Amino acid sequence: MEETFMNMQPIIDPTVVHVFYRELLWVTAVIVGIGLFLGFSWWFYQFLSDNNLKAYRFTNFGDFLRFIRVRAFLPGKTVHSGRRVLWWGLGILWLVDGILQAQPAMPNDGFVEDVLAPAIQGQPIWYVRVLAVNIQFWTDHPIGSDVVAVILQIGIGLLLLVGKERTAGKIGIWLSIAWGLAIWVFGEGMGGILTGSTTSLTGAPGSALFYVIGAILLLLPDKWWLEGNAIRTSRWIFSTFWLMAGMVQAWPSAGFWTSKGLSRVFKGAASMPQPSWMSAPIDAMARLAASHPVFWNGWFVLFMFLLGIGFAVGGPTRPILTLSLVWLAFTWWMGQDFGVMGGVGTDPNSSPVLALLIITLWKLGRVRSASKRSQNTSLHDISILSHGPTESGQG
Repeated sequence: MEETFMNMQPIIDPTVVHVFYRELLWVTAVIVGIGLFLGFSWWFYQFLSDNNLKAYRFTNFGDFLRFIRVRAFLPGKTVHSGRRVLWWGLGILWLVDGILQAQPAMPNDGFVEDVLAPAIQGQPIWYVRVLAVNIQFWTDHPIGSDVVAVILQIGIGLLLLVGKERTAGKIGIWLSIAWGLAIWVFGEGMGGILTGSTTSLTGAPGSALFYVIGAILLLLPDKWWLEGNAIRTSRWIFSTFWLMAGMVQAWPSAGFWTSKGLSRVFKGAASMPQPSWMSAPIDAMARLAASHPVFWNGWFVLFMFLLGIGFAVGGPTRPILTLSLVWLAFTWWMGQDFGVMGGVGTDPNSSPVLALLIITLWKLGRVRSASKRSQNTSLHDISILSHGPTESGQG
């Protein structure tokens, strides 16, 4: 989440933690049982209606289980390699988010005080009221709310990983979009875009929004990817994002040209409980930003503008990929503190999911280039077969 770092150690009540994990275990067992029963019933219905008893000629129960696995989870067709990267990446990230949401601090006061409450700072009054409703609900029902959040996020991750193009995967995509939007609006405060002082260095406009973008891309048919529409759309998405991020970073009223304004971007991350080898470079960056804010903010703005122009002009080339990943690695450490420090991080923040989307775009570009080369080679071979060898080739 964007700018949720707090310089405090969350207070953890062992009794609350015990009750939370007990409830999480029971609810998980019930959901798994219901899911297995409904899933088996549906697959068995399909099995009978498709007359597969004759078609597959099962000799034992293992053959039947393999049939269920193929029909329910394995892709029904060969999918684009970029889609496979995105399926796996989003699935793993959602699993990580669910595990982080199960940290002992979450059902205690740590989640409300260090994650939800900071998102209110600088927001318009009408939006503060919206966020306050969620904070009050989570304060009144901390254990139940956290159990639901953990199960949803781990469930989404599992559905994306095992379902892929099948029904289970599609359910995971729609849940990812719905839950991602809920997190972005009620948990991340829309990444702080309404405050006027947010920055992509700390994860704006919020990691959940990038989860939603990735899920929407997976909803698009494989044909849409193979025809090059996905790569063109993704290029303009990234170009627009980097250019707008640069404009926000350069906006005078945001305060990033001042010593206090730029250094606070890094001071919050440096103050989190963590090993010294992780905090020392962030602290050094905060001191540099405080000493030379115009110099460093100028470089940050220039780098983001270069990335925006690069995606618009060059597309997903290797140099653009390399520069993007270097920048995202820098912001993930210096501005976002890897998103998980202090025991209250609910996700790895925006840089990892942005890197996933950019790598997906790069894979799209490679496949597209290989397809064009293959088509050109095929046309050349057809031309030779139709017209015969050239005079120079006749020897």
